[in-house]
Amino acid sequence: MAKNRSRLAAFAAAAIIALSGCTDISQSTGTAAPFNTSSPFQTSASQPYIDPAVSGGILLIGPDDTTVSPPTVIPGRKQPDIEAFHNTLEQIRTDNGVYGMGVALFKDGDIVYSDSLGYADIENETPCTKDTHFRAASVSKLISTILMMKLCDEGAITTDSVLDTAVGLPYSQYDSSPVKLWHLLTHTAGLTDTYIYEAGMTYRYSAEYVIENSHTGIIPGEVYNYSNFGAGTMGAVIEHLTGMFFHDYAAQALFEPLEMDAGYVIDLIDDKESCAVIYDHDGEIFHVSSWGRTRDYYESFGIGNSYLQAQCELLITPVDLARLGTALAGDGTIKECGGKRIISEGSLEKMHQSYINTEKFGMGLNVRRYDGDLVSGRVMYGHPGNALGAITGLFYDRDDHTGVVIMTNRCNFFMDDRSGLYRLDADVVHAAYEMFF
Repeated sequence: MAKNRSRLAAFAAAAIIALSGCTDISQSTGTAAPFNTSSPFQTSASQPYIDPAVSGGILLIGPDDTTVSPPTVIPGRKQPDIEAFHNTLEQIRTDNGVYGMGVALFKDGDIVYSDSLGYADIENETPCTKDTHFRAASVSKLISTILMMKLCDEGAITTDSVLDTAVGLPYSQYDSSPVKLWHLLTHTAGLTDTYIYEAGMTYRYSAEYVIENSHTGIIPGEVYNYSNFGAGTMGAVIEHLTGMFFHDYAAQALFEPLEMDAGYVIDLIDDKESCAVIYDHDGEIFHVSSWGRTRDYYESFGIGNSYLQAQCELLITPVDLARLGTALAGDGTIKECGGKRIISEGSLEKMHQSYINTEKFGMGLNVRRYDGDLVSGRVMYGHPGNALGAITGLFYDRDDHTGVVIMTNRCNFFMDDRSGLYRLDADVVHAAYEMFF
């Protein structure tokens, strides 16, 4: 053990860079990163889109900003100025140092707006399009929780199940206070992100070994402590319950039935070249279409040991992420995917219950609740993301079934004091609810 710890300490920094998990913004100091805030390219590769069949023919604006479909007035509905909204998004993009960005808005189960701005690949001047795939960062946790709740719906596990008993992993440090599934999904399981977890990508440690060395001593259910590792072990739990690799279960249970080109490993993306290049703040460039996080790599850990995917590895387009968002903001079905149900209404309610409160938000099952701090007068739900220099977000109002998806491949880490979120997420959400909804 001592020899292993010595070796781990020697390579911890390199492993942390390699892993670059998803940072909890609630623990950020709010200090801006020291780099140029302007993009090398200031011209937007804009492709805003609204489906006239869905929105009553409000508009369709092409890349040259010409109106293809004339506005149609819908009685009783606020008519957004689409060109002004697109220009606002472009200003937000440049103000926050974003290279490439995709935004999608939804209401009542429909995708009512999609916009692609900036560049998926700066070096080759490849513009973002509606088909560009982004890494979802910590928004992945929200979608991974849907997968977990599907197993709850099928009776494979419950939110009150003791994980040591249900899957045989050593989550519980105290016999009198065992870790239950809801503890894991609310970041109250008493786990933390140790250097052993960070080095796991390099040394392929088992989930059991990392869990045993990640206990904080905190009684489960009492303290919120954001843990990428803890959330990542959703993958290990799912593998123990299904006997399948996590990425394969996600494909079979969710993305394939919905006919979505999405997944937690690059091998499962059909259009690999559509993946946006990621630009880290340290100057590193990650070509997602060809990087080493492949099926063979993750499967080398063996079934039951996934803790490096569920928390931040989802690759998906903003529009498809918004379609999943419509289910969370609605009744668990996806209207644009033939009305298919991805989660029961009962599980949906469990996800959105606040189990513990922090200074800025209430915490559900990997869902955060913002009571007026994000959008004044609205109770908003969702999750932000931050990894490898990119900021993402999925936020929605369950009362009127509206929501916003934000995905980028590089962004400044400016903070918003109103919500405690990154400024990019807050700015886009505010613009959407002030100008569009």
